[in-house]
Amino acid sequence: MKKSGKRWMNLMKKLKLILVNFIITYFIIINPIKARDTISGKVRVIDGDTIVINGFFQKAGTPGKKIKNQKIRLFGIDAPEMKQICKDSFAKKYECGVKSKEFLEKLILKKLITPKKFGEKVENNYNVTCISKGKDRYGRILGICGYDYLNANSLTYSLNGYMVKMGHAVAYKKYSKMFENLENEAKEKSRGIWSGKFERPHNWRKKNKTKKSKIQISLPPFVIIR
Repeated sequence: MKKSGKRWMNLMKKLKLILVNFIITYFIIINPIKARDTISGKVRVIDGDTIVINGFFQKAGTPGKKIKNQKIRLFGIDAPEMKQICKDSFAKKYECGVKSKEFLEKLILKKLITPKKFGEKVENNYNVTCISKGKDRYGRILGICGYDYLNANSLTYSLNGYMVKMGHAVAYKKYSKMFENLENEAKEKSRGIWSGKFERPHNWRKKNKTKKSKIQISLPPFVIIR
């Protein structure tokens, strides 16, 4: 029994080594990760699709430089707005934008994406790495983010992908269809906002922007205070 147990352990070690070699070969030879601009450091969550990083900006092929309060918009996803209200599976109203933000905070802090052993304690995490995808019209860096560079390179296990996969954001298909399959999965399994009724965030913003404009037009141009 002891000999067969040792043989089994040796076989498992060999298989593990083969698997590791395959993964390395895949990333380096078959599917090399291109050098890209990255932002990494301590993170603060603004809402379900926006974070702020204090740390380093590394332009591909150049030394990194320190950055402060760099806003990052999670590329390819759209989370409910902070004031947005949705309905759950019981038609009860709740603040889905707030819930989305809280989920992203927990996702980073507790490293929910990383597999863990039963009962394993994990230290709180405050750092992320983002791969830049350019800038939006507001000057924010568009990024695909993760706990590290490898996480950020995985669609499913990036923060972006996982937010969509768990139903706390939708794929922003107007700009990218990268996370469309993960949205379909969340919808099919009724996760997060898909368990009830909600308005897609960009439609909600559009409607509320129109309402705000109408209110401003109806107000007098000035008020005399006596």
